[in-house]
Amino acid sequence: MTSTVTRNAGATLKYAVMMVVLAGLSFLCFSAMSGRSGALWLLCLVGGIGLAVFAFGALLVARDLAGTATCPRCQAALTEIELNHTEDPAFCDKCQAAYLVDKRVLTVLADDYVHPKPGFPVPVTSEAIRWPEGCCVCARPATRGVEAKVDDGQTGTNVAVAAAGLALGAIAVRTGGGTSYTLRIPHCAEHDDGAKLEIKRGNEPPLQILFRSYAYQRRFLQLNPKPAKAA
Repeated sequence: MTSTVTRNAGATLKYAVMMVVLAGLSFLCFSAMSGRSGALWLLCLVGGIGLAVFAFGALLVARDLAGTATCPRCQAALTEIELNHTEDPAFCDKCQAAYLVDKRVLTVLADDYVHPKPGFPVPVTSEAIRWPEGCCVCARPATRGVEAKVDDGQTGTNVAVAAAGLALGAIAVRTGGGTSYTLRIPHCAEHDDGAKLEIKRGNEPPLQILFRSYAYQRRFLQLNPKPAKAA
């Protein structure tokens, strides 16, 4: 199932206006450096550079993230999406269908799709992870657990649950510089790159597993549903 991605004029205009405003403020900061010295000169310099960076970011968003399309599965409007190409799968907010974009064509992924690299996320929300049967890539019988590891460099940050006791063995080791999280994820003898761990700031919880297999991700979420949000 596919649909065409077109440029959203409203989103493009919004980010273009943001770019112009930020660029103008940056210019004012650089202009204000004239005749100043010391801390005020440095403040204007830092402010000008920072605003210029944000202006450039708004330009990139206006160029690349101003696409709109219709979800081929549920017909919901998808806005502010990639115009030309997505490296990792994205998801429809309404039906959660996974899709990729290439050359302004949005394609909903087949149920058995396997991405070249881990890109289907699931949150780690409990000490009692329930793993779906089979290898996390091909679903053939799993014969081993391959370690996936991520480090939280922020000392004292409560990134996730204490991982001791997770299925297939897992450990959370606190060190002087933060916490190291390790999970052993089911694989067959032929695969060893089916998943990775990631800490995504701003998410709750921030610790998540990314799988290559779309089918395995959905099976994992069925066994380990996301906790309901408080009303």
